[in-house]
Amino acid sequence: MSGKFPFVRLAFPAWFEPVMDRVWLKMKDDSTGHDFLHAVRVMELAVDIAAELEADQGLAMAAGLLHDYYRKEEKQTGQLHYGQEAIEGLRHEFESLLVPYLKEERFERMLQAISRHEEYPFAGGAQRPPLSVDEQILQDADRIDAIGAIGIGRTFMFGGAHGLSLADDEEWSDRIFDPGQKPHGSVYRHFYEKLLHLSDGMHTGPGKRLADERHQFLVHFVRQLEYELKLNRC
Repeated sequence: MSGKFPFVRLAFPAWFEPVMDRVWLKMKDDSTGHDFLHAVRVMELAVDIAAELEADQGLAMAAGLLHDYYRKEEKQTGQLHYGQEAIEGLRHEFESLLVPYLKEERFERMLQAISRHEEYPFAGGAQRPPLSVDEQILQDADRIDAIGAIGIGRTFMFGGAHGLSLADDEEWSDRIFDPGQKPHGSVYRHFYEKLLHLSDGMHTGPGKRLADERHQFLVHFVRQLEYELKLNRC
């Protein structure tokens, strides 16, 4: 069933094709690094992790594909759409497509996982309840796609789409990353604010293993970037 969509290797069931169609049409022209291909990679990473953990692969598949469905509106409005607004939108658009197969309880667990996928322990804020296995899987899959070679490429896509400079010389070493703020600063700053912290926050055994290799590549790239920019942070 996957031949219709580019870069999809997962053999998804026939009932899932209308969901893929809707996501493809909405996200295929995104230029921020949160496009259809990102959704597909996170979906497939989530399914792989769920399979290794003997967790719910169908839920992981749906959550991975839909987790960034409202990123286009976020860029257009400057508002965050991964919160309750997105959850209600996903319920409205996908309940009729998914509930007959996931059933209501699993559909709600999927929405709950999506609602928590932008929580970062290094971002500060109030203490959150422990994550369920479904929530851990989605967070790990999403963050694995934000590091390594793909993560670096996506970071420059994100910076270009939001008008960020390559680097800045302001003092920001003690700044706390805030996912609720509009993108600002520089691409270089984003590595330190967010990406270099991600591997430490992996939850699952497979997630930690996959993240470790990508993190080492990320560190090497940042050091080379600093060398070429004549910066001195590492």
